[in-house]
Amino acid sequence: MKQRSKPKKGLARLLELAGAKKQKLIAACLLSVLSSAARIVPFFTIYNVILELLRHYTDLDQINSMRIFICTAITFAAVLLYGICAFSSSALAHTAAYDIIYELRLKLVEKLSRIPSGYFTHTTQGAIKKILSDDAEQLEVFLAHHICDIATAITMPVFTLLYLFFMDWRLALVTLAPIVISFCLLSACLNKPDKAALQVELANAQETMQGTIVEYIHGMPVVKVFNRTLSAFQRYERDLSNFVHVVSKTAHANAKPMGAYYAFFGAQLLFLIPASLLLIPTAKSYLDFLPVVLLFFLVGSGLKEPMEDMMVKVLDSNRVIEGMNRIDGILMQDEISETGTGNPTGYDVTFEQVSFSYSEGTQAVRNVSFRLPADSVTGLVGPSGGGKSTLAQLILRFYEPQQGRICIGGVDIRNISLARLTQLVSYVFQDSFLFHDTVENNIRMGNTTASQEQVEQAAKNAGIHDTIMALPKGYATVIGEQDAYLSGGEKQRLAIARVFLRDTPIIILDEATAYADAENEAKIQQAFARLSRGKTVLMIAHRLKTVERADQLLVMDTGELVGAGTHERLLKDCGPYAGLVAANERRDRWTIKRSGKGGDAE
Repeated sequence: MKQRSKPKKGLARLLELAGAKKQKLIAACLLSVLSSAARIVPFFTIYNVILELLRHYTDLDQINSMRIFICTAITFAAVLLYGICAFSSSALAHTAAYDIIYELRLKLVEKLSRIPSGYFTHTTQGAIKKILSDDAEQLEVFLAHHICDIATAITMPVFTLLYLFFMDWRLALVTLAPIVISFCLLSACLNKPDKAALQVELANAQETMQGTIVEYIHGMPVVKVFNRTLSAFQRYERDLSNFVHVVSKTAHANAKPMGAYYAFFGAQLLFLIPASLLLIPTAKSYLDFLPVVLLFFLVGSGLKEPMEDMMVKVLDSNRVIEGMNRIDGILMQDEISETGTGNPTGYDVTFEQVSFSYSEGTQAVRNVSFRLPADSVTGLVGPSGGGKSTLAQLILRFYEPQQGRICIGGVDIRNISLARLTQLVSYVFQDSFLFHDTVENNIRMGNTTASQEQVEQAAKNAGIHDTIMALPKGYATVIGEQDAYLSGGEKQRLAIARVFLRDTPIIILDEATAYADAENEAKIQQAFARLSRGKTVLMIAHRLKTVERADQLLVMDTGELVGAGTHERLLKDCGPYAGLVAANERRDRWTIKRSGKGGDAE
């Protein structure tokens, strides 16, 4: 049996994500290496000019002017080559980085649309925002700048050291000694498991803090209403304090080894001066050896900058790789299977012994079986937390049941492609989301190929056409601009217009009138009546009067189906349903009475 290839990590994974653009990145790195080589050339030419001047300092007429002219010409050519290669490398790296991040973000968003919704239940908005924005942005910076800088930072010291070894291997070893010592100190620090664990802990603490920040911002109205200070939001304060603690702990843990690293890293001259004094007596010619010593002082001490730059870039790459692992955490998520080719001819919906739990422990739905006949309206009722919305979301494969199956027209929905399933089922959410776009484009989400007349007819069917025409630019109005806002009930009717335009045979309405006032609720109910004609409708409701005339009612309680039938039958045979009806009647009778001491509610 063919073994599954091991997932790539690090730079190999990065190049894999780059796809066809990796050729540009490789070319950019090669040009960066060539520019590094060109930067070394002036050291050769300057050395030769100094050597020529020192050899003939007693008789300037003996100086070889042609040699100096050639060295000058080579220096000019090297500087020109450096500028051309550096610019070309930067241009290639930036264009490749922008293309890669553009495609990667599209891939991430597409992936998020194909993975089960349970992923979002256990992942904060801040964590997803960090991956899509911060981690992707960090990756773009790395590709556009750092990857070529790493190539330069590695090749520049290598070329320089090779040149120094060619000039004098003894002084070259002395120059290299403090670098080797500093690298050993740094490697010993980074390779310790506790130091690596600190980097992971730091990244996790930052992700948690950012997720809490997003939640705090979203909850700002509640904070203001109850006049709570920042410290009152305990989880925000705790996560922020934890992040500061982890940063401080990481800094203290790395203080001594990093201090020793920097102390040795720039100590080339401290080693070169005594070594040069010891080697001068052994030199064959003082005039030949002096330019070499000066060259080592100039070039050797300058090794610190490119080597330090290399270390910084390598450490940055570790953070980028950690971010890339988080990106892979999304890209490697299991997707909802789309291999099905089933094509139902009927539009009845059947649940057969379906069970589902969001996590290990209590099941949200247990052994539920029922049938929604085609061309009928079914009301789904029950207390909060009873499993009503879960059942509706299972039909759209937001989640996959752990047991049993759900069929449309006798075909298991797992054997129906998602594209086909969305052509069969429409969903009106309890809290409809509108994009920052025109009213027309928000409706067109139901059918992007619909004509303008079809869009307007859908709006009329949903009872929202007149409201739209009263907006500053009618259907071309961008929601949220120029004081163009819609109420909760108007948003719901706009969402219903999408469903009208979609015109699917199966419709799920999840508490669609929950946030509507009396006037909007009446209009929404009228829209529901038009929408339900000839459709298979599942209507989730807390207000029983909105569904009591349905063809059948299903009663859910603590994840189990405890009753099914008509309103009259359930009143007689289903205790939980009778309790719901009684609670609704008490709610409808609830009033506030005036009294001498204040208002009494009953």
